[in-house]
Amino acid sequence: MKAIKHSIQDQIESLREEIRHHEYRYYVLDDPEISDAEFDRMMNALKKLEAEHPDHITPDSPTQRVGGKPREGFVKVAHSIPMLSLDNAYSEEELRSWERRVHELAGRKDIEYVCELKLDGMSLALRYEAGRLVRGITRGDGSTGEDVTSNVRTVRSVPLSVSSEKLKKAGIPVDFEARGEMLMPIASFKRMNDEREKRGLSLFANPRNATAGTVRQLEPSITAQRRLDYFAYMLISGGRNLFDQHWQALNALENAGFKVNPRRALATNFDELWNFIGEWEKKRETLPYEIDGVVIKVNSTALHRQLGFTGKAPRWAIAYKYAARAGITQIEGIHVQVGRTGKLTPVAELKPVPIGGTTVSRATLHNMDEI
Repeated sequence: MKAIKHSIQDQIESLREEIRHHEYRYYVLDDPEISDAEFDRMMNALKKLEAEHPDHITPDSPTQRVGGKPREGFVKVAHSIPMLSLDNAYSEEELRSWERRVHELAGRKDIEYVCELKLDGMSLALRYEAGRLVRGITRGDGSTGEDVTSNVRTVRSVPLSVSSEKLKKAGIPVDFEARGEMLMPIASFKRMNDEREKRGLSLFANPRNATAGTVRQLEPSITAQRRLDYFAYMLISGGRNLFDQHWQALNALENAGFKVNPRRALATNFDELWNFIGEWEKKRETLPYEIDGVVIKVNSTALHRQLGFTGKAPRWAIAYKYAARAGITQIEGIHVQVGRTGKLTPVAELKPVPIGGTTVSRATLHNMDEI
């Protein structure tokens, strides 16, 4: 009997590993090896085995991404280290001024930078203990965020667990924290708003607002339906960086199975980082998600410690913000939308205009200053 039980446990774990592999191929690499039907068959087989042997169900099983009753609210959780926002630059002159300050404070000019796309979503910290996801925390006020673990677990590009072998190979301890950006791809945003329009519900203004509203849903099954995505951009353990270079940390996260944006580059001077900014401003429309700029970080983590922080932001990083996208169209009509609480909102019916990878045909007129 003991041998049979052991055999079933091995069978379940083997199936889980196979499903995790295909989740990684599909949701992280965007390079599936099997059909959706074959994936569903494996998932159903695992669900059947776990139903027959509930004592073998574990929190990191692929079947446990969505579960539990709706929450009544979100618990506040303190961050391991402050989760600060970045200072912004809006022009070449402002960016050059930032680089000059970095050179002056560092006492050197041979500084390497990492250029990353500034994803337009919401920042989120993921805590892992013994390689298992134990907490997903919003930025909040930077010192304290909200525990949204139940919702984070539904996002397929978030690993529920990382094997000790994979962590060892990546040079990451079993207890660590990944920080990154949760976002809603443009296709998911459009599909969700189309469905809401059919049901007579208010529309989300943009993917960023939709992401924030989805992450803070009290019902995890709703979060699961909206197909969010997560890109990791920072790795810490024990409140400190694990690598000498930020670039190494990004590669380690990637090797551990996290989704890390491949559209990144090293720059050794201002011209190289300025070229990266210009290149992705031109390519912005080709991306499957919204970006609103480029984040530039000093690569050396020793220089991070030397440069330090201002009251609210690191001196070793800055966000270059692109100009907001806009379009010219015509108002074809206005109707009043009645919200769930009875609130009335005027909505303009627009001649469809493409903006930011989606076609805009309606806009709320709730802000008198912008009408």
